[in-house]
Amino acid sequence: MSQFIVLFRRHVTIQSVLDTVLWLAVAIPVLILFLYGTPHERGFLCDDPSLSFPYKTPTLSTSSLLIVSAIVPLLVVFFIEVVNCIDKKCRSQFFTSGMVLYIVNMYAIFLVGFIIQQGVVEVIKSRMGVLRPNFFDVCKPHFNVSLCPGYITKYTCTGSDLMEIRDSRLSFPSGHSSLAMYIAVFFCVYIDDRLQIINSNILKPFLQSGLVFIAVLCGVDRIMDNKHHPSDVVAGFVLGVVVGLAVYYKIARNVLPVNETPDKSDKHVIRAREARESRVSRDCYTYDESQEMEPQSPLPLLQHENLDDTNPEKNGTVSTQMFLDTPFKARRHFSTPITPTFKSEDGI
Repeated sequence: MSQFIVLFRRHVTIQSVLDTVLWLAVAIPVLILFLYGTPHERGFLCDDPSLSFPYKTPTLSTSSLLIVSAIVPLLVVFFIEVVNCIDKKCRSQFFTSGMVLYIVNMYAIFLVGFIIQQGVVEVIKSRMGVLRPNFFDVCKPHFNVSLCPGYITKYTCTGSDLMEIRDSRLSFPSGHSSLAMYIAVFFCVYIDDRLQIINSNILKPFLQSGLVFIAVLCGVDRIMDNKHHPSDVVAGFVLGVVVGLAVYYKIARNVLPVNETPDKSDKHVIRAREARESRVSRDCYTYDESQEMEPQSPLPLLQHENLDDTNPEKNGTVSTQMFLDTPFKARRHFSTPITPTFKSEDGI
């Protein structure tokens, strides 16, 4: 037994180290591309109104979004597990080693999806080099005005902030919208699978709607802050939805015990059983479902030896069929013989 435990721990350690190395192998290039990548320098129309919006301080900065995206997943997972325990009225210990390991694994899988979607966003941004709506105000391009109207490819940015000039060429797709929608979709599916609450029918849709609403609000703020075109935000939403669903169903569902019975058609059975258990025991004791089984029909009565359907007058008794064909169809115990009376010709 001890040898098995040692081998299991060694396997878990090797798997953890390998997964961490693979994650860093993808995360480090994505971080370098995000900080120091050189975007494609695209030209513009000198009278393009979509690039003439003024520069605004962003409502939600990149650093703030990263902090929120690191904290929200932990809060969501912790909240769901606490609500599940409260709803089941369990008095057992909640913060167990298994629960801590579960939260860590869920967060690690979330980080995998975060790196995937961020890597896709950064590669597309650098390769396409779509200009932001505030490009003219940030870049202040100097070019030959005599070429207007026309497409300008040779120009020089005279703006003072080099980081903002570089960032003004990274409009498509919206990274903020993609990350926000990825978080919303990933945990909407997680809530739908993991949260098994009986005492409320609207808590689950409220939580899911709140996550989606915050993600949509984040994309709208990027448009209002003149950071993205509407098409950039829509593309970010689509990317976040695709990555969120793919990571959850292809990785999280295969690794984490999110739900004992993931089949949606069986959820009403689970809720009904938990409702019965909560009425019988509020301390999460074991419960025998056979206690509430429908009563079985009684065994059929043994036929009386004097009853014979083929001969109604055998041994002075009346057959079952003859008895049931009486005008009132009254029910009597079949074992009680009924002696028929016959009238003679004289009426006696």
